[in-house]
Amino acid sequence: MTTYFDVTELDRVKKQRKICLAIYFTVLALYVLGSVADFVWYRLLPYRSPQIGAVKAVQYSVTAVFVIFSFIFLGIVFKRVNKYYKLCYNLVNGLKETYTGSFFEYDETRQVKDGVDFKSLVFIEWNKYKNDFFERKVLVFEEKPFPEIPENANVRYITQGNVLLEYEILS
Repeated sequence: MTTYFDVTELDRVKKQRKICLAIYFTVLALYVLGSVADFVWYRLLPYRSPQIGAVKAVQYSVTAVFVIFSFIFLGIVFKRVNKYYKLCYNLVNGLKETYTGSFFEYDETRQVKDGVDFKSLVFIEWNKYKNDFFERKVLVFEEKPFPEIPENANVRYITQGNVLLEYEILS
């Protein structure tokens, strides 16, 4: 069997997720420290000081920058890494199913499953309940190259959630 998805991918994305969280919490800690320093500066000013406007302007601008950073970082960067981590976790720990089919074609069309981008391999399989052949699209990661499978080759493959994990060319 040729391995398409390896357990080391889960370890790699877990490390990437921890780095993203460390970056965000570092920025959050810097924001909190800056806010506390700004509050202390505000409390040390005399009543009706002309610098109160500057203190408020600094605090408002820092807060606006932090909120914008949080929306962008958590909404784009961390969200994608976290969804990929969850998918990889499910691929490692979920139920694996083995199928045999005849390889038909590569499908370059982008598909999104659980927030992760995929392309697909199309196999022709026999359905024993309907007594008919049908096309089955098995998902492969968009960032990885397609596995080298000759056309019309019989392939035994293992999937989890219709995502390719391993394959073996039979003939």
